[in-house]
Order: sequence, then C-alpha cells, then structure tokens
Amino acid sequence: MLDVRDKLRVSPAILEKYGNMVNTQTDIYGDKFIADYRPVAGKSAAKSGQLFEDITEEIIKNNPDIRGITKQPIFHCHFGLKRRGDFECVYKDTIVSIECKQLGNAESHFDKLSHVFMNLVSGCYGKNFWLVYDYNLNAKPSTLKKIDVLEKRCLEIKKQVALQGITFEYLTLGRLQDI
Repeated sequence: MLDVRDKLRVSPAILEKYGNMVNTQTDIYGDKFIADYRPVAGKSAAKSGQLFEDITEEIIKNNPDIRGITKQPIFHCHFGLKRRGDFECVYKDTIVSIECKQLGNAESHFDKLSHVFMNLVSGCYGKNFWLVYDYNLNAKPSTLKKIDVLEKRCLEIKKQVALQGITFEYLTLGRLQDI
C-alpha cells in the first residue's frame, strides 16, 4: 500500500518542515488530505494558508499532465483592480487558474469565497478555473454543514459558468491529486 505522502505527491520535505503541525487523514469521500493542526486565527491563518499553497504546489508540480506553473499570476478582479492569484498552469494544453482556500472551521475564510465566485462568474480567471480547498474535518457539525452547502453551491455555479464557456472544478487535495 502506498504511503499517503506518495499518493498525494507531497514531498517528505514539506511534512518534515512542518513537523507535527500536519498529518494525513481521510475525508468523508474517502479522499486523503493533509490536516493542518495549527490555530487558524491571525498570523497562524497566514501560515496555514501558505502551507496549504505549498502542498498544492507540490501536488501540481508532480502531476505529469501539468506544466508551466506560475505562482501569483496577475489578473483583474471583478472590481477591475489588479490582483494576484495563487497559481496558473497548463493542464493538458489548457491554461488553468487556481485559487487555494484553507477554510479551517469555515468561519471568516468561508465568507471570502463570495469574492472568488464573483470573480469566477465575471470571467476574471479566464476559461478554466480550479478552486482547491481544505477544511477541518474534526470541526463542529455546523462547519461540516457549511462545507456541504459550499459543495452544493459550487455545483450550481459550475453549471452556471458552463453556459458562459467557463470550466470550473472544485477540488479537495485528494481530488486534485487524482486529476
């Protein structure tokens, strides 16, 4: 049986760097993911978000179908302002914009998804967009309910933007590594 780190294509260096602050778990869909045990407020939230982006980068770097990875690509948000995304890459000859959201207990970061979705429906990310997200599976039932609502809403938005010619995928790390 494969070690979860190998299955998720995460280098041992990432897990060694962050020591006991991360571990692997299985989500409700049976997908493996990296759990982050640091507090999610203030500076810890920024570190948690950076860790999540680092792990996402490791996974996409190790996917043979993905190349030309750009970190912090510039785009214009729905307000017309210059912003930096998390990643842009070429997946099977298609340019894909990627935003990473570590939702933790689905509190304030959860609310920021509205801005991401507004950018998506406004076409700010281009014709192909992946939202890579993670959350605390050990959180209260209210958190898991929010994630369920999020996934249902993502499906509705996926259908909506498809009418505009935009492809939208919403992926946990486990699903990302299977792309």
